[in-house]
Amino acid sequence: MKPSSFTFLKYLGPGLLYAGAAVGVSHLVQSTRAGAMFGYELLIVVLFANLIKYPFFEIGTRYTIVTGNSLLDGYQNLGKAPLWIFFFISVGTMCIIVATVTLVTSGLFGIILGIQMEPWLLCVFILGFCTVLLAVGKFGALDTLMKWIVIGLTLATITATILSFFAIVPKLPGDGRSFSIREAADISFLIALMGWMPIPIEAAVWQSDWTLAKKEENGELPPMRWAMLDFKIGYWGTTVLAVFFLALGSNMMYHTGKEFSSSAATFAGELIQLYTASIGSWAYPIILVAAFFTMFSTTLTCYDAYPRVVANASRRLFPKVKTISLEKLYWFWIVIVAIGSVTILSVFLTSMKGLVDFATTVSFLNAPILAFIHHLILFGKDIPREHRPEPWMNLLSWFGIIFLFGFSIYFIQMRFF
Repeated sequence: MKPSSFTFLKYLGPGLLYAGAAVGVSHLVQSTRAGAMFGYELLIVVLFANLIKYPFFEIGTRYTIVTGNSLLDGYQNLGKAPLWIFFFISVGTMCIIVATVTLVTSGLFGIILGIQMEPWLLCVFILGFCTVLLAVGKFGALDTLMKWIVIGLTLATITATILSFFAIVPKLPGDGRSFSIREAADISFLIALMGWMPIPIEAAVWQSDWTLAKKEENGELPPMRWAMLDFKIGYWGTTVLAVFFLALGSNMMYHTGKEFSSSAATFAGELIQLYTASIGSWAYPIILVAAFFTMFSTTLTCYDAYPRVVANASRRLFPKVKTISLEKLYWFWIVIVAIGSVTILSVFLTSMKGLVDFATTVSFLNAPILAFIHHLILFGKDIPREHRPEPWMNLLSWFGIIFLFGFSIYFIQMRFF
């Protein structure tokens, strides 16, 4: 007897966890800013970034379903060097990334509470609650929570964007600002936009480990058909949402003379106003809660994912660590991430936009290295030919690698020379 389509529902989860992590800074902040600054000019960039990076994320699901192992096994099978690269990139960026997403979350959290407080203090409360949730609920709570959060914000964003096409927004005379490939500031923003579009490439390893965590919960890995459907819903769904966020920013802010604030709390209020200006003031509390939980989902998933994969990598790289259980290592890195993130926010924070752009730019510059490693695994000996992607994916993968390397070099040359 063939399984019904309802069978898919029990395997649904890792793809939505991916979506929960992706629909955060890259969408609410960067995509909306892109529309507000340049109208629809960067729409093709959003679509292009999602397309060329697709092979480097699909591998997280494909490798795990085919081999039954973590994608880090694929790194390890290429030799110690790729594993060390992943470890250093993850450890070097995890506190910056968690600090960034938590900062945006804190802005929305402050509005909900109706209080003004130092951002790092709000972040302490948010990360503390995340820690409790992960300790009590483990993967099951994370899995269940993400399904409702992603669905809720998706419906709210689609509704707000459609209504924004009919909203009456006063525009300033003239053609507005245009993007220039020769302007260093514009290129810097472009790099920042693509850096987390849709999410840092190391998230493919998160996807792999979430799939394994789902196995521990259900006792089995899903069939390839359902696993890939789950991933594609998450991946292409977030692509569509990125377009909606860009359209919302363009329709409501482009050519109005308004700009987003660099303050997390002020930015959060401005973001909510985009929704309510098109839907109506009655929707303010609904949108505020939906936006908060969306950013909270990104914080929670990143806060869970980095310690999970870094703990896994630690056991492979350091022989003495193998005697320590994976769970203890996971909580060790949770503490490191929490302390590091709060330290960054309390000591180094001067501008939310500056922190966001820095974190996303670093991710873009790391992307070609990780993309090349993922290509070697995807079309290497670990995955039999019959389980590899179609030939066009090989071409798309090489094109993505060449583009990411080439544009990184162009950015460095323009920015520093």
